[in-house]
Amino acid sequence: MTLAFYLVAAAMLALALALLLVPLVRQGRLHGRPRGVFAWVVVIALVLPLGSAGIYLLVGTPSTLGGVEPAKEMTVGEAIDSLLARLKEHPDDAQGWVLLGQTYSMLKQAPDARDAYGRALKADPKNVAAMVGWAEADSLVRPDHRIEGRAMDLLTGALALEPQSQRALWLLGIAQFQQERYTDAAATWRKLQPLLDPDSNVAHAVAQQIALADKRAANKPM
Repeated sequence: MTLAFYLVAAAMLALALALLLVPLVRQGRLHGRPRGVFAWVVVIALVLPLGSAGIYLLVGTPSTLGGVEPAKEMTVGEAIDSLLARLKEHPDDAQGWVLLGQTYSMLKQAPDARDAYGRALKADPKNVAAMVGWAEADSLVRPDHRIEGRAMDLLTGALALEPQSQRALWLLGIAQFQQERYTDAAATWRKLQPLLDPDSNVAHAVAQQIALADKRAANKPM
């Protein structure tokens, strides 16, 4: 496989991911999710194509690029099957389960993603990526897309381990916003702001969400 192949594949994955996530954003708005949720879509769109590349590194054969005839190209389904076979032999490979969860998320298979992140947490209960990934996948499985119960506990636990986790801060703010804890949501997103490029679209979206949360907090009956 050539470098061009990987670049084209990454571009196709990013495009496909955008097409998958835009409807989720629209559906989330119907259930009261903040308008700035598209900011998190941007983060996912950047991270998950890298996760797909990670599958190749984990189950592929990079050494074939050194002169040996390369193996046939894998489809996403074949890559998942290979990863599942590897995880069957190494069920305690938390990072492998996280990678599988990210891939299922890319494919809009939230129940499978949640299961994969759950296996990662079984292998490593303090894996921050798995904690945040499970919370997000659980919200997508739920008809109301709410973040509560175990998902909320995992997000707070993730932030206790990694206070600057941008994903955890963003999702925790959404959870608080859903619960009409607008002051808490604004405070959580203010912790996120210094971690972002102030000139980025994501930072502008977070600022808009903080302003919206502040406005709703001010108008909320005492």
